[in-house]
Amino acid sequence: MATRKQSRRGKPTKSVNAQVLPVVELKLDEPFEMRWGRKLHLLILVGLVVLFWSSTNSWPVVAVVNYRPIWAWDLNRDMYNQIGSQILDGMVTRALIEDEIAAKKVQVSQSEVDSRIDKIKSQYKSEEEFNQTLMDQGYTLDQVKKEIGMQMGLEKLVEPSTDSAKFQESVYGLVQKLRTQAKVWIPKTK
Repeated sequence: MATRKQSRRGKPTKSVNAQVLPVVELKLDEPFEMRWGRKLHLLILVGLVVLFWSSTNSWPVVAVVNYRPIWAWDLNRDMYNQIGSQILDGMVTRALIEDEIAAKKVQVSQSEVDSRIDKIKSQYKSEEEFNQTLMDQGYTLDQVKKEIGMQMGLEKLVEPSTDSAKFQESVYGLVQKLRTQAKVWIPKTK
C-alpha cells in the first residue's frame, strides 16, 4: 500500500513507490470503426490479391504449414531451379519450330489434325477413356490439337520417312540448324 507523506505546505502527497494504473474500459456493444487510411490499405491489399489471382489463376499462398505460409513465388522459384531449364529449352524449341513453319508457309488443315486425333482415339476402348487419359496427363483436347498440328507441320518440313530413326535425325538436324541461326536471349539466373 502506498504511504502518504506531507509536503512542505502540510498537504499529503503520493509516495514515489505508489503506482497508478490506468483503467481501460472496453465497450463491446459499440461497432468497430475503421479509419479511412486503414480502409484504403485493406482495399489495396484485397485488390492486389485479386489481381494476382486473376493473372495467375492461383492464390499467392499455396499452402500453410503450422500457420506459416508457403508462397506461390517461392514454389515457382524452386520449380524453375529444379526443372525450369528443361521446360524453357522445350519452349524455345517449340517457338523456333513454329516460326519456321510460318516462314516456310507450311499449312496443316484442321481436317488433317482431326483425322490424326481420330486415329489416336481409335486406340482406346471409348472416347471417355481417351478424355480421361488426357485429363490424367494434364492436357486438354485443344492443347493436344495444337501439339499435333505443330508435329504435322514439322513432319512436312523435314523429309518424310517411314524409318523413325531417320525422321528423328532429320528433326534433330533441323532444330540444331534453327538454334544456330536464331537470336535467343535467356537471362542468367542464380
